[in-house]
Amino acid sequence: MNTRTERRIAMSRPGFSLIEITAVILLIGILAAGAAIAILPQVARAKVNATKNSMNTIKTAINSYMVEHSQPPQSLQELIPNYLEPGSDMDAWKTGYYYALTPGGQHPYILYSAGPDKDMTTADDNLDLWMLDLQE
Repeated sequence: MNTRTERRIAMSRPGFSLIEITAVILLIGILAAGAAIAILPQVARAKVNATKNSMNTIKTAINSYMVEHSQPPQSLQELIPNYLEPGSDMDAWKTGYYYALTPGGQHPYILYSAGPDKDMTTADDNLDLWMLDLQE
């Protein structure tokens, strides 16, 4: 071999070119974006399911309270700490549940979660305890 060629081979460092590194970073970005698009709806559904489960837990706690006191509690705060853990009166979006007594109504009380938009005035995503079994 030529001395000049041997010197060039010895001096060249193995590594990646800027184009190769850019292509890999771009590919990783595309894969991450695809994963985020697939995961975000699952997170939203998980929060809805967690809120539904929490509402059923609150319903059980209210029923236990009613057995002992012959009436539902005036507020969810009366259930803490004997029937519910502190913080259980918040839904998955960290919004307090709406709870009210309904004497003479179809049910002794109502329990709502405002849902993802945290607005009780919009009925499109509110979760109603008495309608949970009817919703998907």
